[in-house]
Amino acid sequence: MRFNYRPEEIPISETSKRTKTIWRPIIPIILMKGTKMVGFEALIDSGADNNIFPSEISDVLNIKLKSGKSRKILGISGEPIKGYIHKVEFKLVGMKSFAAPVIFSSQMSKHSLGVLGNTGFFDNFKVEFDYKRKLFEIN
Repeated sequence: MRFNYRPEEIPISETSKRTKTIWRPIIPIILMKGTKMVGFEALIDSGADNNIFPSEISDVLNIKLKSGKSRKILGISGEPIKGYIHKVEFKLVGMKSFAAPVIFSSQMSKHSLGVLGNTGFFDNFKVEFDYKRKLFEIN
């Protein structure tokens, strides 16, 4: 399935009103647990080790956040983020659903994108990025 990169306008600095366009590989995804499901947008991130989503998603899916195995995640800042691992079903438009682990964290903003990483996403698909043409493909 082929997708377009999404353009997002971001400030060029904290003090400037000027912006620049950043192109990101973002897809809509459905997360499911039992009879509950929720749609959310996720960034496909080859540098991320895991799938990571805000804890508000676990609330919608009736997952007891702290019943999962505790996990600390280190990001680019080096500051640890605490989360809990749970297995959920994922569904991408036009593709079969698949089960994969996800780390839900209350330290992510509910306005954050989900992150699809190596364990649980890239290990299920062939992903090809064509930044020059602003396209990516998931098979």
